[in-house]
Amino acid sequence: MTMDLTTPGEWIAWGGVVVPLIALAWSAVTYALAKRREVRHHQYQRFFQIMDHLGSADSSIASKMAAAYELRKYPEYAEVIINVCEKAEVEGPATQMLKEEMAATAAHMRGIT
Repeated sequence: MTMDLTTPGEWIAWGGVVVPLIALAWSAVTYALAKRREVRHHQYQRFFQIMDHLGSADSSIASKMAAAYELRKYPEYAEVIINVCEKAEVEGPATQMLKEEMAATAAHMRGIT
């Protein structure tokens, strides 16, 4: 059975099916794009929170090591992460462990870019 769309009733029936489907598809695409922007914004905020934590004078070496490791989840910021990990001056007790973790993070980021 083919639909020739020869009568106004057939056109109306066809439009009654197709137009809502188009509207539904448009809504789904718009929602997906908005959700993607929201997720990117949250990732951006989280990245900067991690960077702030890494640069904080009040944080322990262990938590800074964890922050350096966490940076590996952000390959889109690889250039910045490599610069920070290679050029940051680390002082205080147990800094060698943090330096090693930051070097490992820089090496990891170099490997994925």
